[in-house]
Amino acid sequence: MAVTTVAARHGDARRLPATRPAASLGGVTSADDAHDDLLGRLLAESGGAGGPGNDPAHAGHAHSDPLRPTADHSVRPALPEDAEALGDIHARTLRATLTAAVGELDPAVGASIDAAALGAAWRGAITTPPSPRHRVLTACAGAQVVGFAAFAPAETAVEVEAGPGDDDEGHPAGAPSPGPARAVAEILALEVPAAHARRGHGSRLLAACVDLLREQGATRVQAWAVQDDESRTRFLSQAGFAPAGVRRTLDVAGTPVTEICWYAEL
Repeated sequence: MAVTTVAARHGDARRLPATRPAASLGGVTSADDAHDDLLGRLLAESGGAGGPGNDPAHAGHAHSDPLRPTADHSVRPALPEDAEALGDIHARTLRATLTAAVGELDPAVGASIDAAALGAAWRGAITTPPSPRHRVLTACAGAQVVGFAAFAPAETAVEVEAGPGDDDEGHPAGAPSPGPARAVAEILALEVPAAHARRGHGSRLLAACVDLLREQGATRVQAWAVQDDESRTRFLSQAGFAPAGVRRTLDVAGTPVTEICWYAEL
């Protein structure tokens, strides 16, 4: 599932000091809606945050069927006909992310972010994924596509740097090791444009990703966020992710952009 964004080159992976102990996805507060702890309730019911619950439906879906829609907000598998909307959403969120990273966005870089090309790439990811473990999910408000997420087995599982309270391999004390690389998944995209922010869509997408990754046997999930993208950093932090102590540099039209790896145990 390779989706081209802008002319950028990944490289220069470097370690950063671990800023806090490794996190586990448990009772959290959504960055989309601080009063709607969707992921926390989801994981509480599955035993990840204090034992079983008694509410069968949450985060726009039931735990027994993580993609079953309820009311007007839902998360479902992406369809080929969603691709154009996904391309438009990705173009908007990518411009916002790069603007956060570099300040005023170079017009040439902005022009290189082609919504149609992104949509075509996502169509390919939806229709011909590299494996059943590669998934694209769509968030909807009624019939309108308002966000999406994609995940896959991590091509390179980041070695987490130990922090206070971690064991020698960087896991929280008493937490199981993620085992082989195939047990580590990566969230490749989790995109909700500003026009639809703070309505729980990001939390519903993340909750569905967590359910499906657990079904696949993943024990850790990682994601990369631009260092100066405060909105995404806040979302990941409040969702129970922690910095892994690793960064990488993108070359965006001659401008270096730093990304930080975040992770959480499932």
